[in-house]
Amino acid sequence: MTAESVEQKTAYPYMSPSVWTSLRRVFFKQVPSKVSLTYLSSILSITEKTAKNILPQMRNVGLIDQDGVPTDLAQDFRFEETYPKVCDTILESLYPLEVREIFPSPDADPAAVANWFMRHSKSGQASANVVAKFYLHLVAKEPLPEDVKPRTPRAAKQKSKPAAPAKSEPEKVTEKADIPAESFAPVQPQPNGHPHPVAQQHSGPSLHVDLQVHIDSSASADQIDAIFASMAKHLYGR
Repeated sequence: MTAESVEQKTAYPYMSPSVWTSLRRVFFKQVPSKVSLTYLSSILSITEKTAKNILPQMRNVGLIDQDGVPTDLAQDFRFEETYPKVCDTILESLYPLEVREIFPSPDADPAAVANWFMRHSKSGQASANVVAKFYLHLVAKEPLPEDVKPRTPRAAKQKSKPAAPAKSEPEKVTEKADIPAESFAPVQPQPNGHPHPVAQQHSGPSLHVDLQVHIDSSASADQIDAIFASMAKHLYGR
């Protein structure tokens, strides 16, 4: 049976890509022994009235026979390796060569594809839009969504070691140097009676101390010597 005769006797598949993908999900897990209205309403969460519209479309594309039994095409329908072949089989058997040559890519304008089906199937715009979307979905041969593919165990990710904290340099503590108390130079008495500090070499500032001693004019020489001896004792520790 050629595609041209199919065009005259059979309507183009009328199914949304979402329903088609849902069927692939279910068939991927397990192909049923028979597809019925109750089966479709259960797996798709739809009413049996809606299922009546899907069941003949599954027969139309060749997934099930007239009794609802899945075909060999349904077996290939579930696997990624053979799914493109399933799409090609449906396209070649149900769609004219003309539309396949005019719109060979899934990037074709959906409106232009729908217009083609409106002219050749004498359908309304709403129906033609659904037919066009399903046609482009078959042309795309999109793989099954990741959420139902067999997942290959991923290698355990190496736990990245936490970055070592930056070594904080020890806080530099400026130690206060023990500054010795200023040592004052001993004061040596001068002949004029005014003690004079002896200069010492040190890093600190020098200190100059003038002492005035008032001696009574009536003091004897021994008393004066005793006074200076006492001063020397206190100043020099002698």
